Amino acid sequence: MPNPNTLYANTFVDALIAAGLKRVCLAPGSRHTPLVLALARHRRAIDLFSHLDERSAAFFALGLALASDEPAAVVCTSGSAAANFFPAIVEAHQSRVPLIVLTADRPPELRASGANQTIDQVKIFGDYVNWFYDAPLPEADPPPVALRNLRTLAARAYDIAARQRGVTHINWPFRKPFEPGLDDAALLAIDKTPPTQFAEPARADNSGLPALLTEDLLARPGIIYFGHGSCRSKAERERLLPWARRLSAISGFPIFAEFTSNMRCPGAIGTYESFMTSAAVDLSQVEVLLRFGAPPLSKAMQDFLGGASLRHHIHCSRAGEWADDSHSVTERLSIEPATLDSKEWDAFAPGSKRKGAWGKYLVKADSVARQVIADEIEHGPWFDGAVLYDVADLTPAGAALFAGNSLPVRHLDQFGLPSGAPFIAYANRGASGIDGNVSTAIGIGAAQKGSPLVAVLGDITLYHDMNGLLALQRCGAPATIVLLNNEGGGIFHRLPVRAFEPHFSDYFITAHGLDFARVAALYRLNYVRAEDRASFHQAFTNAVGGNEATVIEVRTDAVADLQRRNDIMAAVHEQLKSPAL
Repeated sequence: MPNPNTLYANTFVDALIAAGLKRVCLAPGSRHTPLVLALARHRRAIDLFSHLDERSAAFFALGLALASDEPAAVVCTSGSAAANFFPAIVEAHQSRVPLIVLTADRPPELRASGANQTIDQVKIFGDYVNWFYDAPLPEADPPPVALRNLRTLAARAYDIAARQRGVTHINWPFRKPFEPGLDDAALLAIDKTPPTQFAEPARADNSGLPALLTEDLLARPGIIYFGHGSCRSKAERERLLPWARRLSAISGFPIFAEFTSNMRCPGAIGTYESFMTSAAVDLSQVEVLLRFGAPPLSKAMQDFLGGASLRHHIHCSRAGEWADDSHSVTERLSIEPATLDSKEWDAFAPGSKRKGAWGKYLVKADSVARQVIADEIEHGPWFDGAVLYDVADLTPAGAALFAGNSLPVRHLDQFGLPSGAPFIAYANRGASGIDGNVSTAIGIGAAQKGSPLVAVLGDITLYHDMNGLLALQRCGAPATIVLLNNEGGGIFHRLPVRAFEPHFSDYFITAHGLDFARVAALYRLNYVRAEDRASFHQAFTNAVGGNEATVIEVRTDAVADLQRRNDIMAAVHEQLKSPAL
């Protein structure tokens, strides 16, 4: 008779992999041994990634799931190990990323007993998981229904994570011994039989949006806005982009696109952060907003939403999530990008008559802002925003670009103009934290083997997840990491608290004095310090075209960089005053 732990773990894991699981991250420990060994039996069929700490493992798994758009699993031992998963689970929940969390736990007699390394793990992640299940304690000679339950459990865990794009958590109590008996392997062959199957839900023949586009609505000035996460893959963009262009054509509404929407393609307006605050640009006439994805990253767009008097604010989300921090949505739709078909607009006449001066006005403003930004970066002092301009221009087609939170993702949105080389951009904008950004980025790279990975991170963001750098070597996921080092907390210079010295410098800037060349050496990474734009271009081109992990550090000055950004925006505003506009 096999060890009950082995029997239960193998039965569950076999069914989980038969359901479709392909990628798993493992953290060290002992009590989760039955799960680890059950997964190891499938090491030729699935990708297993070993990590040294739970927080990095969980964010790495999040990156795997984000890039593949398929559930990834993360496994840990009992106690505070599970608690270290929490930040990544919050991000997965907020970003609608499918994640399966498997935690080992103490058996019932050791819970609430004061036993070492024992905490209350039942529903430890609260409402941040879509489904929690406290697995049964393995028993010897279980009835057939008990084993069928494990297979159904695996099928449900995978289906809920995949279909609802969220987190499922299964907590596994194990008694010692955790290791299998000598003859367990011979007794337990891998079961590849598919577990419970879940039929795809019936889909409507269109998105539901055409029914809302009445003649009255289409006669009004409007904007189509694509926020973060509108599409997350090349396949989704191939569906969504022609659909959106047809929508723009029949409505006459121009497309505004956040960089990490992956919809900032030629023809879309992307410089709105630089021109929307200009007195020369009047958006007060906007009466219709068709919005996709997350709430805007741009402060200018946030302010517009907060003050606009919209007759129609239609939000289209990918999984029915609520994303209305301005509390102005009038209609909400759930739309899957991968199911869209531009043929649904065939019944609509082109909207060229409606577009008139309105659309041309905004397209011209965007064109003016693009030219000013390009000229200023080409001929003016190099600064952190220009680094993101160059990254967006130099990143090759088919690559993955991850933008760290705080300044990098904002600079990418403001200064990242579309190039002729389409790639997919990512960011952890669910909870918008700096925790785990390194591990998430490397997980994205691991899910897209053979494609370049570029990650642009601030110094505090990199410091916060330095242990994640170990995955570059352990998991075989090379990356080009662009490090913007402004000695900490540069984004806070945008806030009013900057005027309150010395408290601002003492408690907000978080200067650190770290030597990142030594950090790169510690993790056996190539290191280059780019002193100017030319050396950055050379270093970036060499790194992104190679097969080794490289850190390219750019030292910047937060105060000077903010002034440079303000000067560029002032130049844009001045040019927009031209009568020709």
